[in-house]
Amino acid sequence: MKGKRWMAGLLAAALLVGGGTALAAGGDVLVPLSYLTGELLPSLLGQAEDRIASDTQKTYEEALADLQEEYQSDMASAGGQTGLKDRRYKRGDVISLTVGSGAMALAGDVEIAGGTAVNVTGGYTLPLGAALPLRHKLLASESGTLSLRVVSETAVISLEGVYSLEASTATDYNALAGALAEMGLFRGTDTAYGSGYDLENIPTRIEGLVMFLRLIGEEEAALSYTGVNPFVDVPAWADRYVAYAYSKGYTTGVSGTAFAPERAMGASEYVIFLLRALGYSETGDNPDFTWQTALAQGKALGVLTSGEYTLLTAEETTFCRAHLAYLSYFVLDAQRKAGGTLLDWMDDKGAVDAAEIRSIQAGVAVTRQ
Repeated sequence: MKGKRWMAGLLAAALLVGGGTALAAGGDVLVPLSYLTGELLPSLLGQAEDRIASDTQKTYEEALADLQEEYQSDMASAGGQTGLKDRRYKRGDVISLTVGSGAMALAGDVEIAGGTAVNVTGGYTLPLGAALPLRHKLLASESGTLSLRVVSETAVISLEGVYSLEASTATDYNALAGALAEMGLFRGTDTAYGSGYDLENIPTRIEGLVMFLRLIGEEEAALSYTGVNPFVDVPAWADRYVAYAYSKGYTTGVSGTAFAPERAMGASEYVIFLLRALGYSETGDNPDFTWQTALAQGKALGVLTSGEYTLLTAEETTFCRAHLAYLSYFVLDAQRKAGGTLLDWMDDKGAVDAAEIRSIQAGVAVTRQ
């Protein structure tokens, strides 16, 4: 800034000296000195600064455009991409980025598995083993290749530049959610990244209820239901779902007027929905399960494998939408109490086309835990 003002002052002084010579040519000073120093000189200084700022900005923009063009050319020749692009990853996936490439974790837990990263957003360096702060732009530093490892069930990472993926063999919850979405049984939220699946989030009561209604082929019936909803805390988009499910006895509120739609739903609560979808009941003289035994009975009835039961009952497991998608996908082939699979039953009701769904399943290479 000091350099600009010095240049502006020099230019203004030159203009002033030239103007003073012209004014004195007739032998009389026609303009008072106070005017020159109080008004004319500041005006000339302002004009000069504006001119210098304009020229400097133009030079800066031209240089930036040249650098951007060179960067894009380098990325293209190296087989990389310009501009951050998000993609879903699973636990154990390792992404390696070359020097100058960028990354931004949008959801899930990701750590530095190799090299160091410059946190452009925060203005500091992330060392080996550090967790990536969400929505912070990172750059692979000049010390070598930067490696990122996913440590949660799923994650969404935006990448830019040249990078490669070393895929893990962990359960691909992303693929299961994608298959369910293709079947029309799983829909994303309004989240702008990760296909809106929000697999990293804990599901809510209303999300679990909506998924249940889809699995029994009654979503359309719910949306066209005209009965009264006794609960006053349900958002408008979910009003029909809750009113219908309550009228059918599929769910109850936490009180006479409250449903608690945003309350977190745990694994046991969602497995109860799955058991009901398969025709099992927790009521009557000889119930098939109780609220307290839903997970154990789910395993005993073949709805859950031993591995799934162990996962869902582990202290370190936080039930999330990834698990909800997993259970919803595999319950389609579970046996109902009355016989036949849930998928066949839904097909008989006309809720889905079983042949189309089996075609989608054929393209999914995910085995159960």
